[in-house]
Amino acid sequence: MLENIFVFRGNSACGKSSTAKELKKSLGNSTLLISQDEVRKRMLDEKDKPNNKSISLIETMINWADQNVDFVILEGILKRDVYANMLFRLKNQYQKKMKTFYFDIFFEETYRGNLLKKKPFSRGLMQDWWLDNDRLGYKDHVFTINDDLLARMKYILKIK
Repeated sequence: MLENIFVFRGNSACGKSSTAKELKKSLGNSTLLISQDEVRKRMLDEKDKPNNKSISLIETMINWADQNVDFVILEGILKRDVYANMLFRLKNQYQKKMKTFYFDIFFEETYRGNLLKKKPFSRGLMQDWWLDNDRLGYKDHVFTINDDLLARMKYILKIK
Protein backbone atom coordinates (compact mmCIF):
# COMPACT_ATOMS: atom_id res chain seq x y z
CA MET A 1 0.00 0.00 0.00
CA LEU A 2 2.85 2.42 0.80
CA GLU A 3 3.76 4.52 -2.22
CA ASN A 4 6.55 6.74 -0.88
CA ILE A 5 8.57 7.62 2.19
CA PHE A 6 9.84 11.19 2.25
CA VAL A 7 12.74 11.85 4.62
CA PHE A 8 13.64 15.46 5.42
CA ARG A 9 16.98 15.93 7.23
CA GLY A 10 18.99 18.99 8.19
CA ASN A 11 19.89 21.37 10.96
CA SER A 12 17.41 23.04 13.29
CA ALA A 13 15.24 25.79 11.72
CA CYS A 14 16.15 25.03 8.10
CA GLY A 15 12.59 24.43 6.80
CA LYS A 16 12.09 20.69 7.37
CA SER A 17 8.97 20.96 9.53
CA SER A 18 7.21 23.55 7.38
CA THR A 19 7.92 21.46 4.28
CA ALA A 20 6.69 18.29 6.00
CA LYS A 21 3.44 19.95 7.15
CA GLU A 22 2.79 21.43 3.72
CA LEU A 23 3.47 18.08 2.03
CA LYS A 24 1.08 16.32 4.42
CA LYS A 25 -1.64 18.83 3.50
CA SER A 26 -0.98 18.17 -0.21
CA LEU A 27 -0.92 14.37 0.08
CA GLY A 28 -4.07 14.04 2.16
CA ASN A 29 -5.19 11.92 5.06
CA SER A 30 -3.53 8.63 4.08
CA THR A 31 -0.21 10.18 5.15
CA LEU A 32 1.71 9.52 8.36
CA LEU A 33 3.88 12.44 9.48
CA ILE A 34 6.61 11.39 11.91
CA SER A 35 8.57 14.13 13.64
CA GLN A 36 11.83 12.96 15.19
CA ASP A 37 11.43 15.58 17.94
CA GLU A 38 7.91 14.44 18.74
CA VAL A 39 8.94 10.80 19.05
CA ARG A 40 12.29 11.29 20.78
CA LYS A 41 11.61 14.24 23.07
CA ARG A 42 7.88 14.27 23.76
CA MET A 43 6.84 10.63 23.49
CA LEU A 44 9.94 8.99 24.96
CA ASP A 45 12.01 11.75 26.61
CA GLU A 46 15.20 10.24 25.15
CA LYS A 47 18.61 11.84 24.64
CA ASP A 48 19.76 12.13 21.02
CA LYS A 49 22.44 9.45 21.23
CA PRO A 50 23.15 6.15 19.47
CA ASN A 51 20.72 3.34 20.29
CA ASN A 52 18.09 5.62 21.84
CA LYS A 53 14.61 4.08 21.91
CA SER A 54 13.18 6.52 19.39
CA ILE A 55 15.21 4.90 16.59
CA SER A 56 13.43 1.56 16.83
CA LEU A 57 10.05 3.24 17.38
CA ILE A 58 10.44 5.36 14.25
CA GLU A 59 11.44 2.28 12.25
CA THR A 60 8.48 0.32 13.65
CA MET A 61 6.10 3.15 12.75
CA ILE A 62 7.37 3.21 9.18
CA ASN A 63 7.04 -0.56 8.86
CA TRP A 64 3.49 -0.34 10.25
CA ALA A 65 2.74 2.39 7.70
CA ASP A 66 3.77 0.04 4.88
CA GLN A 67 0.42 -1.78 5.21
CA ASN A 68 -1.73 1.08 6.44
CA VAL A 69 -1.10 4.37 4.62
CA ASP A 70 -0.02 5.64 1.21
CA PHE A 71 2.72 8.03 2.33
CA VAL A 72 5.14 8.55 5.21
CA ILE A 73 6.94 11.79 5.93
CA LEU A 74 9.83 11.56 8.39
CA GLU A 75 11.40 14.85 9.42
CA GLY A 76 14.13 15.75 11.85
CA ILE A 77 17.77 16.57 12.29
CA LEU A 78 18.31 12.78 12.16
CA LYS A 79 22.05 13.04 12.79
CA ARG A 80 24.11 10.66 10.67
CA ASP A 81 26.08 9.32 13.64
CA VAL A 82 22.84 8.39 15.46
CA TYR A 83 20.28 7.51 12.75
CA ALA A 84 22.30 6.36 9.72
CA ASN A 85 21.97 2.62 10.42
CA MET A 86 18.19 2.87 10.64
CA LEU A 87 17.98 5.03 7.54
CA PHE A 88 20.20 2.62 5.57
CA ARG A 89 18.04 -0.34 6.66
CA LEU A 90 14.94 1.53 5.50
CA LYS A 91 16.62 2.49 2.23
CA ASN A 92 17.49 -1.18 1.60
CA GLN A 93 13.98 -2.28 2.48
CA TYR A 94 12.02 0.36 0.56
CA GLN A 95 14.56 1.29 -2.13
CA LYS A 96 13.02 3.64 -4.71
CA LYS A 97 9.99 4.33 -2.53
CA MET A 98 12.26 6.20 -0.10
CA LYS A 99 13.08 9.74 -1.19
CA THR A 100 15.61 11.58 0.97
CA PHE A 101 16.11 15.33 1.12
CA TYR A 102 18.90 17.17 2.86
CA PHE A 103 18.42 20.84 3.77
CA ASP A 104 21.83 22.44 3.28
CA ILE A 105 21.14 25.89 4.69
CA PHE A 106 23.96 27.98 6.16
CA PHE A 107 24.04 28.70 9.89
CA GLU A 108 23.11 32.41 9.82
CA GLU A 109 19.95 31.66 7.86
CA THR A 110 18.88 28.85 10.21
CA TYR A 111 19.54 31.13 13.17
CA ARG A 112 17.29 33.81 11.61
CA GLY A 113 14.59 31.16 11.08
CA ASN A 114 14.97 30.06 14.68
CA LEU A 115 14.26 33.61 15.88
CA LEU A 116 10.79 33.36 14.29
CA LYS A 117 9.82 30.46 16.58
CA LYS A 118 7.62 30.98 19.64
CA LYS A 119 10.49 29.83 21.86
CA PRO A 120 13.73 30.41 19.95
CA PHE A 121 16.96 28.73 20.98
CA SER A 122 20.04 30.72 21.90
CA ARG A 123 22.72 31.27 19.30
CA GLY A 124 25.20 29.28 21.42
CA LEU A 125 22.88 26.30 21.71
CA MET A 126 22.25 26.27 17.97
CA GLN A 127 25.99 26.45 17.33
CA ASP A 128 26.52 23.50 19.69
CA TRP A 129 23.98 21.46 17.69
CA TRP A 130 25.27 22.55 14.28
CA LEU A 131 26.20 19.73 11.90
CA ASP A 132 28.02 20.83 8.78
CA ASN A 133 27.29 18.71 5.69
CA ASP A 134 25.77 15.79 7.61
CA ARG A 135 24.76 13.88 4.48
CA LEU A 136 24.28 10.13 4.46
CA GLY A 137 26.50 9.36 1.50
CA TYR A 138 23.85 8.12 -0.89
CA LYS A 139 22.05 10.35 -3.31
CA ASP A 140 19.90 12.83 -1.43
CA HIS A 141 18.16 15.69 -3.11
CA VAL A 142 19.65 18.84 -1.60
CA PHE A 143 17.63 21.96 -0.86
CA THR A 144 19.54 25.21 -0.42
CA ILE A 145 18.74 28.79 0.53
CA ASN A 146 17.61 29.27 -3.10
CA ASP A 147 14.70 26.81 -2.66
CA ASP A 148 11.74 28.43 -0.94
CA LEU A 149 8.76 26.38 0.28
CA LEU A 150 6.94 26.66 -3.05
CA ALA A 151 9.99 25.46 -5.00
CA ARG A 152 10.53 22.56 -2.57
CA MET A 153 6.89 21.50 -2.84
CA LYS A 154 6.90 21.71 -6.61
CA TYR A 155 10.00 19.49 -6.82
CA ILE A 156 8.77 16.93 -4.26
CA LEU A 157 5.35 16.56 -5.87
CA LYS A 158 6.96 16.21 -9.30
CA ILE A 159 9.09 13.21 -8.24
CA LYS A 160 6.39 11.61 -6.11
